[in-house]
Amino acid sequence: RLCVGGAAFLWWERRAAEPILPAAVWRHRVIALSNAASLTTGALLIAVSSYLPTYVQGVLEHSALVAGFALTAMSIGWPLAATLSGKAMIRFGFRPVAVVGGVFLLVGAAFFVTLIPRHGPVWAALGSFFTGVGMGLATTTFVVAVQSSVDWHTRGVATAANLFMRVLGGTIGAALLGSILNTRLRAHLEAAGIAGAQDPLAEVNRLLDPAQRLSLPAETVARLQEGLALSLKAVYWGTAVLAAVSFALILFLPKKGRETS
Repeated sequence: RLCVGGAAFLWWERRAAEPILPAAVWRHRVIALSNAASLTTGALLIAVSSYLPTYVQGVLEHSALVAGFALTAMSIGWPLAATLSGKAMIRFGFRPVAVVGGVFLLVGAAFFVTLIPRHGPVWAALGSFFTGVGMGLATTTFVVAVQSSVDWHTRGVATAANLFMRVLGGTIGAALLGSILNTRLRAHLEAAGIAGAQDPLAEVNRLLDPAQRLSLPAETVARLQEGLALSLKAVYWGTAVLAAVSFALILFLPKKGRETS
């Protein structure tokens, strides 16, 4: 249905007198690359914001408050980097700033991939912070680059398309990475012989609730935490792939003065 709907949308847009997303906009190199990178960074963002608290609460056994602080680190890094990106773009151009943002995304992904229980919530918060810095540099640059590549008449459409791609990336990322988590967790629970393996999310909720976790046998808790940690490790490898793809797309952005439509 998604493919059919997308094809119908493109067919109609090509024939509309005033299309919502003019095809000419997408043929611009800067816009096409920025929108593609916004798609992958949007998927990466949803992975961090959705599954980092689950790891801190379920695997590390910390409270929701600590999990919230770990995630808040991204909200600190993002506006700080976005604020600095404005002056940096004026001085160096949008491509170098975007490249630095891509590097920070890779660093944040590396923290998540290497996250293990003994590292504690501080390690998770550092990964969250570096991801926020990368998002602040990269996404701000994407918007400015897109707006600078079109005339005033098309600027609103181009900006909306870029933001739409980030939201679409979050939707796709939630579905894709969520399926990876559920599949890996179900397989682990079935191999461990834990009842309720067909509903892995229910088992995860038991870990997240301190009262229910205390009512479970220690062996069951250990197996659930092991399965959740391994499943989230697969999710974080997915974020590493998304960060790598985002960085590759950023590298293809034209250098200053070489933007071509």
